[in-house]
Amino acid sequence: MLNLYKKTLLRKALLSCLFFFFSFHLLFFCSAEVSHPIKTHIQIRVATRNDPPFSVRGIDGEWEGIAVDLWKRIAADLNISYEFIEIPGDQQALIRSLLDKKVDVVVTGMGINIELLKKLAFSYPFLSSGLGVAYRSSPISSLQAVYRFMLNPEFAVVVCGMTLLTLIAGFFVWIFERKKNPHFGGSFIHGIGNAFWWAAVTMTTIGYGDKVPKTVGGRTVAMVWMFVGVVLLSFFTAWITAGVALEKVSLDIIKLKDLSQIRIAAVKNSMGSSYLKKRQIRATLFDTLNSALEALKEKKVDAVLSELEQLRYVIQKDFGGELEVSEKTFVRIDYAFAFRPGEEILQLVDTWMISHLNELKISENHEKY
Repeated sequence: MLNLYKKTLLRKALLSCLFFFFSFHLLFFCSAEVSHPIKTHIQIRVATRNDPPFSVRGIDGEWEGIAVDLWKRIAADLNISYEFIEIPGDQQALIRSLLDKKVDVVVTGMGINIELLKKLAFSYPFLSSGLGVAYRSSPISSLQAVYRFMLNPEFAVVVCGMTLLTLIAGFFVWIFERKKNPHFGGSFIHGIGNAFWWAAVTMTTIGYGDKVPKTVGGRTVAMVWMFVGVVLLSFFTAWITAGVALEKVSLDIIKLKDLSQIRIAAVKNSMGSSYLKKRQIRATLFDTLNSALEALKEKKVDAVLSELEQLRYVIQKDFGGELEVSEKTFVRIDYAFAFRPGEEILQLVDTWMISHLNELKISENHEKY
């Protein structure tokens, strides 16, 4: 009986040990799963291209940049195995590779827009920026500003318009005065010439008084022309002052509508060129950002419209001290990683980015190129 009791007790003890052994391993396995939410043996194919400062191949051949460095950190935390695949060409080449399932994610400076949202799925944005303007650091002189303003076709249009109004006023005075006032009489050339002279000096408020209308009709025209002339002269003076100032002012305070008044440049098939095309603003297009900035440096254009982060990077790298970037942005751009719709990894990446949102904001505010 005692032996049977010992056997039963031994059996219970053995079962208890087995229970605690498997419970411990199960608890360890679950805790490991919580710490590392994704363990995959599938290598993620990461598409990128030379797109500084978001993605650029270093001297050692390794990829680096804002987007690449962030992806490396996310992949390390989530235990994601990946390989970088360089896709030469423009953004459309990256999109085609992703949709054709040649790659699994695009990691570079890809901005979110309505057209892309119809085809792709984007992660939570890792950077919010916009389109900016680059301009020459040294302002032009006052004489250069006046000269450039006078060469503007709009200046010729305004001057011709005011000349036409002066001729009209002089013509009506001549109609009333030609037979009763010797100042406007005589031949047609003599009379209309004196009438035009009178209209010009009256508009400019000089009023020599050497020629004055005497008839009721002539004086009525003169009174109306005096008021119109004061308004025209005030408008003309203010317009010239503002125009010359605009030629000299830093592009930091140029308003949106003023882009049409300067020689603006952009890169072909870029967000900057699309932005200008939609607003019917004529621009000089270049193949690369460096060539556009080189034209700006050589004073062939007045400004370059492009993505703000790229402008800052290229100018600091190649045009330091010669060109500057305006802090004013013309449209917001949110940069994110691009996936095919329905990819499970997208949710994991979003979860990581949202949980590190404060860190991303701090690094964005203190990013230096």
